[in-house]
Amino acid sequence: MLRLYWIVTLLYTAKVAHSQSGFSDAVPSSAFTSQLRTSLASSTAISVTAVSSGFSTVTPSKSITSSGFATATPSNTIASITATATITAAPTPTVTSSSSPSGIPIGIPRDYSPAGLAKLWDLVGPVEVPPITTTVIPQTPIALPSHPPALYPSFLAVAPKDILPDLKYPEGFLFGVASAAYQVEGAVMEEGKGPSVWDWASRQPGAVTDNTTADVVDLHYFLYKEDVARIAALGVNSHSFSVSWARIFPFGAADSPVNQQGLDHYADGNSFTIIVHWDTPLALAAYYGGFTSPKFTLVIRTLLSLTKLKLGDRYTFNEPQVYCAQVGSFPFNLSFAPGINEQNAQFQCSYNLLKAHAGAVKAFREMGITGEIAFKSADYIGMPWRANNTEDMEAVERNAAFNIGVFADPILKDTLPPDVLPRLTEQESKEILDAYRTYWNAAPPEGIDACVNNTSDPLWPGCFLELMNDFNTGWSSGPASDPLTPWLQATPQFLRPSFKRLHERWPTSKIYLSEFGFTQPFEGVRNPQVLFQLTEDPERTNYYMTYLGELLLSIHEDGIPVQGAFCWAIMDNAEWNSGLSARFGIQYVNYSSPTLERSYKRSAFALGEFTDVLNPTYHTDYSVADFFEAHL
Repeated sequence: MLRLYWIVTLLYTAKVAHSQSGFSDAVPSSAFTSQLRTSLASSTAISVTAVSSGFSTVTPSKSITSSGFATATPSNTIASITATATITAAPTPTVTSSSSPSGIPIGIPRDYSPAGLAKLWDLVGPVEVPPITTTVIPQTPIALPSHPPALYPSFLAVAPKDILPDLKYPEGFLFGVASAAYQVEGAVMEEGKGPSVWDWASRQPGAVTDNTTADVVDLHYFLYKEDVARIAALGVNSHSFSVSWARIFPFGAADSPVNQQGLDHYADGNSFTIIVHWDTPLALAAYYGGFTSPKFTLVIRTLLSLTKLKLGDRYTFNEPQVYCAQVGSFPFNLSFAPGINEQNAQFQCSYNLLKAHAGAVKAFREMGITGEIAFKSADYIGMPWRANNTEDMEAVERNAAFNIGVFADPILKDTLPPDVLPRLTEQESKEILDAYRTYWNAAPPEGIDACVNNTSDPLWPGCFLELMNDFNTGWSSGPASDPLTPWLQATPQFLRPSFKRLHERWPTSKIYLSEFGFTQPFEGVRNPQVLFQLTEDPERTNYYMTYLGELLLSIHEDGIPVQGAFCWAIMDNAEWNSGLSARFGIQYVNYSSPTLERSYKRSAFALGEFTDVLNPTYHTDYSVADFFEAHL
């Protein structure tokens, strides 16, 4: 598969006036949190243990991942922490201990008490204790280490600051980093949080390549102030992050208690906020089947209302096509709502999710929330593998229809019956916002018609192929990433034509490149003691420099209204079913260190030098310090 791994968001929704109304009347209680801790402490089934075993060397395996990119630059340590931080044993990845997979029981009685939450954690099992249990206050400003020397001699490549020096970003351009709650926060049972479906999934045998969990991971939940200070020191002026739904609603449901500690935690956030980034509360899966149940669509409005005065511009859902594909695969296929099977799970999930998105957009407008709201997706309009081949051209259309154009293209309605693909009403369809990434597409060897008429064909119902090599020459489309991300190749040459195709089909006044990045090959297997090798990431650095150069040309020569770009990721993280071994961060995280020490990689410095985001000619008229004042 040829994958231009980046995500584009189109913003069609208008800004609306700010509302002075308060939060919803769901009442959180510190007493509830205290009772929960007591219940959890006395529960033998969910004993909290520190697991000391490490993770094994991994072999390449197909992974489903949200997005990612990494960067490298030498830097030393995490900033000094105050005496208020409690540090215990060094963290090590939790290794799955169960011998056989077990599905989530669907239809369990709702019990919103601490004992009920303890029963939900029973479905997950033992959880690793974090080495830090209070919010760390960093010493600011963060002092950057010395910049790395030039990567190449000047006759081979110019320095980042000299790439297209006469082109500038538009006024107000947002240059930022991205993260997601499950992937960076850790502290999965701290301060009243409930379990998510990924807390459960990561413990199913074979679900995560290296058998690690995100119980601790980067511990961004307690280290976020330092993390924000570190990226601000690079000159970044924005951050795209997600809230953990299960931190705000431990039981997930709209009529369940709100965890005030979780809600207050996100009060420090601003910039772009993702309401749901795959880590759905486990409770909703246990109550009625989660995304595969139509009941799911009723919850998002309440979640939106609780966050409306706390957060900035919003994405309702992250990469729904990818997530809904996961819902129909292991281990989520062990637990479907009634009437759902592997054939229709992905499409029922998409239908429910899109209805929930439409409801959230409507609520956003009715509540008078300041800002913009969009739908963040990871898909594309492809290119025919064989030029002028009629079937490959049709394959391009089918790929667009089954992914970015889901529910909007007649191809789907002609291929899938309503029991597989539910139909949206005309009004619901008006609320859907899409985005993409790019591959070459080709027809199946047996032809599209034969595939469409054979529901047992492994390519059904899409009936198209995705290719990573050029048909005419046989050469790869670009440099390969880490073996753990075999779907990812660096293909900056496709960025501009991809933007053009998107903008031609769905013209808009504003586009954000909401994620893009790269895994440095074999970074995850290097020795943590040899830091200078871990922070040297030339392939990732080249990835970012070429993509950002193409982005500038797209803006200035093609007239594409790009208003921002967000690098994935702020630091190394739990990359879903690739675990901790696939590293996308622009900062290295030492998971063997008791302080989870962060170090800048070369690519982080290159990004700062190229974008020069402190230059007001490029960016917004407020300072980085002002932008991050709420965080610090």
